[in-house]
Amino acid sequence: MFHRLGPAVLAVLALAACGAPAAPAPAAAAVTVENCGRQVTLDAPPERVMVIGGEAGTLVAAAGGADRITTFAPLRGEPLGAAEAELAARPQAPIGTATDISREFVLGQTPDLVVTFGLEGTSPEELAELGIPTLIVAGYCGGFGAGQSQRSGSALEEVATDVEMIGTALGTSGVADAVADDLRARVEAVRSAAAPDGRSAVALFVSGPDSALGAYGNLGMVHEQLELVGLGNVFGAEAERYFEPSVEALIGTAPDVVLALHEPGDTTEQEVRESVLSRPELAGLPAVVNRDVLVLDFFRSGHGTLAVDGLEELTAQLATLP
Repeated sequence: MFHRLGPAVLAVLALAACGAPAAPAPAAAAVTVENCGRQVTLDAPPERVMVIGGEAGTLVAAAGGADRITTFAPLRGEPLGAAEAELAARPQAPIGTATDISREFVLGQTPDLVVTFGLEGTSPEELAELGIPTLIVAGYCGGFGAGQSQRSGSALEEVATDVEMIGTALGTSGVADAVADDLRARVEAVRSAAAPDGRSAVALFVSGPDSALGAYGNLGMVHEQLELVGLGNVFGAEAERYFEPSVEALIGTAPDVVLALHEPGDTTEQEVRESVLSRPELAGLPAVVNRDVLVLDFFRSGHGTLAVDGLEELTAQLATLP
């Protein structure tokens, strides 16, 4: 039997045929992460991320957020390791030094999140007042200058936790957490294979044959890298990231191994090694006498994912020494 449908029912059927209006999507929940002792809240997943410095870039890429980067401002010539191709595809705004990071520079990019190794001419608090949350690379919570005097726990663990923290902020934890676990596994593999053999080492920054020699204390990433491969840092009691010891102090430590850090754009590995071996003031060091000099790209002792690459490279080089 045929039944006549009422007007209300016909209206419902017509809406169904045409496609009923979609229900509004629920608003994204705010996310709060802890960064450098601050609680940083993001009201929604950021879509315009400004990244300052290659270390920050490697962390964001590792967290699965490279496609959110609308401005990438690395130091000119800064290596990026496995993230190089991904980061090179993002809009670039290279900087020469930290002093290029002005308030105007940041505001001009209209970001909804800044991830950086530090700020110059502004502060996270000032940017927060303007509606721009900021995340600082954990290794630079105390500042990015040579005189940083703040660190807690493992610097390499901070790299992994930074990846996780950025993943939480971006809503990409599925990717970030897996990468963080892989970084930890690589560090643990080095730790498990290393055997302390009583040798001591000094880490020196070498920029040229006549440059001043800076050394690294226990606040630098390289201090932990040396420890993990089984070498004792002769300046491990110094609560400094970087300082310039006197020649007398350096000679007095009598290191068995010299680890020479350099910036690739300034000089080559061979030039760095020869610079250390030919310096008359270092002639009496056991490491120089025995030619036990290792060379590492300075950026592989920073606070991004390249630090794990540097740890593995240091392990491989150390295996070539007698």
